[in-house]
Amino acid sequence: MTENIEKPLTREQKKRQTRQAFYQAVLDLCMLGQGFGSISLRQVTREVGVVPTAFYRHFASMEELGRSLVEELLGDALATLRGHMQFGHKRTHERQIAKSVHLFFKAVDAQPHYWQFIASERFGGSEAVRHAIGEQIKTFANVMSEDLALQPAFAHVSAEDRYLLAEMGVNLSFSWIIDWLDLTYTPDLGDEENPEQVNLNLEQAKQAMLYHCTRQMQMLLYGAYNWKSTEETVVE
Repeated sequence: MTENIEKPLTREQKKRQTRQAFYQAVLDLCMLGQGFGSISLRQVTREVGVVPTAFYRHFASMEELGRSLVEELLGDALATLRGHMQFGHKRTHERQIAKSVHLFFKAVDAQPHYWQFIASERFGGSEAVRHAIGEQIKTFANVMSEDLALQPAFAHVSAEDRYLLAEMGVNLSFSWIIDWLDLTYTPDLGDEENPEQVNLNLEQAKQAMLYHCTRQMQMLLYGAYNWKSTEETVVE
């Protein structure tokens, strides 16, 4: 019988593991109510269990840590969503839009700490983090705009207006994040001594929110069918 011996981690794997630990430390502290701008380097290294000088082997500053967290984690999360939320390809009918909205909330449920960080820090005190989030959102909106261009229903909408529509869709989706997380992490849904009833109330509350959010996205996309890109915009 051959003994299964785990191979030791390579230097690059150890480095990656430590970087992930720094990311998780930031997410945990933010989930407890701290803003990224108020988190100190010493707090983060204490959470990870390394000395402060070890931090600089991975990041030049806290700003770089925040920017890297957004670029790596949000980039991965949005890449996964892009594979599912292709409104232009096949997601323009009611059930298909509903499925895309449902997939978005599943992504939030899968990484609640991370999405809470994104929703909170999008308008937070760190310029580097705000900029990084903004760039990822622009990339996501550009891809969504390209998807919409493949849908005949949006053929009459100019490329510029399709981007604006995609940007509205992304902004709308991101506006739901905190309310969705609040349902799970700060529920006021009945008798705590009856967990089955609490779970039932939570599911009903989530279904109600899912319904309203789906209707919002449907109204946005269906309303665009009647938009005329040739109309002039009057700015007084």
